[in-house]
Amino acid sequence: MRRGRRTSALASAALLGMAACTVAVPGPRSAPPSAASSNQPSAGDAVPSATSASRRLGLRDELDVLTFPRDLSGTTLEFVSDGSAILYSSSRAPDSALESAPDLWRYEPGATEPTLVWHNPERDHSIVRIAGDLGTAAFVDVPTDGERAWNLWLVPEPNADAILLDTHPGDDDVSSLVPSFTVRDSLIAWTSFDRGPDGPVSQLFVASAPSWQPRLLQERHAAEAELWLPSVYGSHLVYTEVRYAPDRSTDERFVYLLDLADPEAEPMRLDTSGRATMPLILSDTVLWKETDPGLNMFTWGRMVACTIPDCEPEPISTAPQDEVNYPSVGERFAAWWGLDSFSFGVYDLERDQPRFIEIYPAESGDNVLRPHVSGSLLVWLFVDGPDPGGPSELRYAYLPMAGGDRLGD
Repeated sequence: MRRGRRTSALASAALLGMAACTVAVPGPRSAPPSAASSNQPSAGDAVPSATSASRRLGLRDELDVLTFPRDLSGTTLEFVSDGSAILYSSSRAPDSALESAPDLWRYEPGATEPTLVWHNPERDHSIVRIAGDLGTAAFVDVPTDGERAWNLWLVPEPNADAILLDTHPGDDDVSSLVPSFTVRDSLIAWTSFDRGPDGPVSQLFVASAPSWQPRLLQERHAAEAELWLPSVYGSHLVYTEVRYAPDRSTDERFVYLLDLADPEAEPMRLDTSGRATMPLILSDTVLWKETDPGLNMFTWGRMVACTIPDCEPEPISTAPQDEVNYPSVGERFAAWWGLDSFSFGVYDLERDQPRFIEIYPAESGDNVLRPHVSGSLLVWLFVDGPDPGGPSELRYAYLPMAGGDRLGD
């Protein structure tokens, strides 16, 4: 049984980041090797900022930050919030192959143990990308030996059997980049590469309960264009289209809106820059990231938003970050991975303001990686100290619901 939605008004990154250009994706800022590990504030002790505005808009005093201990999670590769639980891939099972994270696990806040959602029969595979919504989970597993292969699976609800939705065809000339996908309510949308009668193609699919039969929405010749990064809300679906120059030396990237209730309707372009990617949709609000000219669509950028159907794009603040990557959106807040990993905040769509959570001193080496929000549940990876390979743990908190702030203006 699916839980009710709260009421309200990257290993995978490396695999995905090879598309569209050859520009490398820079890593987040981190402490220098000589940084001291003293003065490390806990999640509840760090001070967001010295300014009165940021104190007023801060979320530190409104959040109960909790930890999912590593001795329960095991070594985690990929993780997301599904709005009610943390979904993650892990080597927790003792029969996992060396340096693999083959299985999908689910941890519901307050539980004493995580539950196994899917035990991968291929023990030398890793789950490198996950999406979920209130118990429905989708994920991609790939072999760890570098073989050109991937499988896209769907588990409609906890304890249900996994459904194989898509797989790499095995052709050498078909890109092996893993699918991008989104799950919401009883629908999944994804993009992938396949063989076509005239060469490799890039495709956009949807499938919905109860049959979960794939339905092709869009297709492009992969030499000319690629489809990426869908997001869905109700009958509206947004996605990125990458169009290449004939010599593939440059590309343009557009965000399109598609009405699933009107299959004959033409997609509507929303951006005006030609550098738009990673769109998200929540009700009538669409957000996306824009990068500087010439940069890979998976590198750092700035956020833009508009209201449909008119859609006049305007920048939104990502403070305390200058640039961000891999945005996600919940019922009220948007989150992203910030270039400055010592600073942590989210964007409040109700207040139309950035909200600070933590600012860690650079000398402590403490930092936040890969925040992800769905519904009201925010999850992130906390790294303790200056060593990038040092102790890390998953932390999580429920963000305020619409109209649910503890603090006044």
